[in-house]
Amino acid sequence: VKWANKYNKQQQRIQGKHSFVSEIVYGFHVIFHPFDGFWDIKHEKRGSVRGATFWLCITIMVFVYEGVGQGYLFNPGYNRVSILYHAFSVLLPLLLWATANWCLTTLFEGEGSFKDVYIASCYSLIPLPLIVLPQVILTNFVTMDEAPLLLALVSIAYFWLGLLIFFAMMVIHDYTLGKNILTVIGSVVGVAIIMFVTVLFAGLLTEIYKFVYNIFIELKYRYWS
Repeated sequence: VKWANKYNKQQQRIQGKHSFVSEIVYGFHVIFHPFDGFWDIKHEKRGSVRGATFWLCITIMVFVYEGVGQGYLFNPGYNRVSILYHAFSVLLPLLLWATANWCLTTLFEGEGSFKDVYIASCYSLIPLPLIVLPQVILTNFVTMDEAPLLLALVSIAYFWLGLLIFFAMMVIHDYTLGKNILTVIGSVVGVAIIMFVTVLFAGLLTEIYKFVYNIFIELKYRYWS
């Protein structure tokens, strides 16, 4: 972290476009100084889509590793791990959140674009790999008696993530505290609505497919058999 702080201070003197490494390392500044960090990401271009996507991919890889790397006591069903499940458990919530928040804040004079929401949300994920990875490694060396300690570590990671997302939305949309609280709650409701509509639409498509398929089978046996 000290090395990252020193590197970030050096990069502050650089004008113009920052390097990919600079965008990645700046994430360590963001998670400890969210107001300055997210402001610089949006207005000073200290972060980008590629830097945000890097941290998203790191988080996904850590969650995939969590599924296969946990100690047997904490994951007795390790042989049934689905890589896609763990990958989508990170990707889908993030995309749903970004979509719902952008749609809602567009109606309430939010200054952030979908790109801004995506970048800020991805940088907010950084505490997860930083804490979950050592937690997964520790599961191979501790007993169930120490499980509450590991659970506390993960809880801290998610609480940290929640705070970062909250402050990120407040900064990029230039909202007051009260307005940000309302839009965050509304975004969570929006995620639920999107999921409901998606499931409903998928069910409707399934029924249409079954209907068309049954008609095809009926015509096949009646006229072509």
